[in-house]
Amino acid sequence: MGRTTVAGTPPDTLVSIHPSGGPSAFRPDIEGLRAIAILMVVAFHCDLPGASGGFLGVDVFFVLSGYLITGLLVREFAVTGRIDLLDFYARRVRRLLPAAALMLVVTVLVGAYVLAPNEMLFMARAARATAIYGSNLFFAANASNYFSPEVESNPLLHTWSLAVEEQFFLFWPAFLWLCLRQCRSRLALGGILATLGIVGLILSVAFRERLGTFAFYGLPSRIWQFGAGALACLLPPGCIRASDRAWSALGWAGLAAIVASAVFNTERIEFPSFAATVPILGAIAVLLAGAEHAGAGAARLLATPSLLQIGKLSYSWYLWHWPFVVYAQALVPSVSRSGKAVASLIALLVSALTYRWVENPVRFNPNLIRRRGLSIAVGAFLMVVCLGLSLKTAGFALQLSRRPEMRGILSAIEDLGRLSRKKCVAFPEVALVKSCDFGDLSSKTRVVLFGDSHAMQWFNPLQRIAERQHWRLTTYVKMGCPSIDLRPPSPTARGFASCRVWQKEAIARVIALHPAVVFVSNATGRFGTGMFPPSPVDFDESLDDLRAATRRTLQQLSDAAVPVVLMLDPPLPGFDVPTCHARSIRHSWYPGGDCVFERSRSAVADAYDAQRSAAAGLTDIHFIDVADRLCGPQTCATKRGDRLMYRDRNHLTASFAESLANELERNLLAEVASLRPSQ
Repeated sequence: MGRTTVAGTPPDTLVSIHPSGGPSAFRPDIEGLRAIAILMVVAFHCDLPGASGGFLGVDVFFVLSGYLITGLLVREFAVTGRIDLLDFYARRVRRLLPAAALMLVVTVLVGAYVLAPNEMLFMARAARATAIYGSNLFFAANASNYFSPEVESNPLLHTWSLAVEEQFFLFWPAFLWLCLRQCRSRLALGGILATLGIVGLILSVAFRERLGTFAFYGLPSRIWQFGAGALACLLPPGCIRASDRAWSALGWAGLAAIVASAVFNTERIEFPSFAATVPILGAIAVLLAGAEHAGAGAARLLATPSLLQIGKLSYSWYLWHWPFVVYAQALVPSVSRSGKAVASLIALLVSALTYRWVENPVRFNPNLIRRRGLSIAVGAFLMVVCLGLSLKTAGFALQLSRRPEMRGILSAIEDLGRLSRKKCVAFPEVALVKSCDFGDLSSKTRVVLFGDSHAMQWFNPLQRIAERQHWRLTTYVKMGCPSIDLRPPSPTARGFASCRVWQKEAIARVIALHPAVVFVSNATGRFGTGMFPPSPVDFDESLDDLRAATRRTLQQLSDAAVPVVLMLDPPLPGFDVPTCHARSIRHSWYPGGDCVFERSRSAVADAYDAQRSAAAGLTDIHFIDVADRLCGPQTCATKRGDRLMYRDRNHLTASFAESLANELERNLLAEVASLRPSQ
């Protein structure tokens, strides 16, 4: 394995060329590893069995970027003694922007036809962020907002990882050049990169709770993955002496680690975490084994023609597959896993066309290669086009939303009730217990509203009842955190720490108040079904978990002689109601029709039974069920007159809930015949 150095430079300095070859050397195993990574991601997005951790394929892409980009830059410095930043950025522009811009334009135009105005506006805002490679920050901000649109249904969600890569490309060459100027040995540079990666990982894990969703989407929490790839690139040729059999075993072990991470991990894995290092270490093992023992072991498998072809198309396929999956779900709401897979395969065909007619012609255009400034100008032009289209689409969405038939639908989305979110509601990322008082503040009869966002939806009717009955109403509400004593799948589960602190403190305060009654409401319809998006906090969601958690909390309140009225979750549609109605208005062909749903599939009956059985043998536990007010014997409506009953897929609108105030009041007074004064 030869080593090439710049004349006059000692052979142990940084300018040594990696054994993988010169700047144009092709590594089939790397192309195959790209294929494995994209297959993981696509399988995950199609909900295919055995791919619950497929999202970690993105982490593998980050390692590959760190490995390849660092290798190119170090080789350039070795040969020329400098890094040509303009040339680097021009190459990145030619490689990435044309295909990305095409995908964005097509996605936005299709969305302008298919989507509801609220969805379209959210997509247009995402497109604006994508055009300037800031979509990771956009989605981090919106994913952390409990009341924002669901980021999972945005056709540009996948661009967050492209934004992370572009941000890495923006600063890494300059950072590496500074390091190369100061460090004349590979060992010193490796030490800097190792320190950067280790410190970055430790700090990201340590501050995970405070960082919230930015811990997942932000470059600072991902830099250690790029750094890991860079470190693998810097290992001197032959520095690890091992037999061919050992290198082969390492390659197979690395590939097995990557595949195992896709099979055995789930979305519940806390990120960043030390568990997330498994696919990273696996990717490094594959890269090192492929460099030292090319064409054998796992490298031979990765170099098979089918994987090489998929790897070649991996960038384009990544760009196209997610919009195809999202629009398949929009056009056919009941689309199956196999339907999503078919959509992804169609996206693969589009990817091949993009690669043939867009990626390669621009990337290898002789005029653009010779004129680097022109490449940058082309990139700037594409950015302006994408920005202009996003602004135009946003304006079109607003114009649609002002139509009379849309106003009532879109107002339902903001129909959250009168409870001040800023003053009275705790959000997922904080453990602070907030409380507010309403009604007759001088009354000796105190009632408490206690729970998550499904408790918040009952605030309007309870406030009206408290005013009529001269009660003092106190609220303890936290978004995404139920008031029952649910336990997480692991002690480090996402969001659990702050939720657990809030639960314990809030229950202690409720017991200390010793109210006449505590009105408990939580999102329980999801238990045992898995039909709803992940909660901001990771909990086990089996019916047995619900039964045990409800029992623990009711036992505490019953032992403290605090009467409980447990509001059973209303029937839940499992689809976004305003979106369904808006799409139905825009398109006569939309299969949502009247947006009704079958009562038997409303995902609450089993949860009702679990909660009722949890109260067996306890005193002063009462239940209220409003299902018959929302549903007939067979189906449940989502609209009454001109008023939507739901503001999303699982929350009632505050105004509709308030329309149930009279019935709710009768139930309360009947269940708790004589509310006693608080002590």
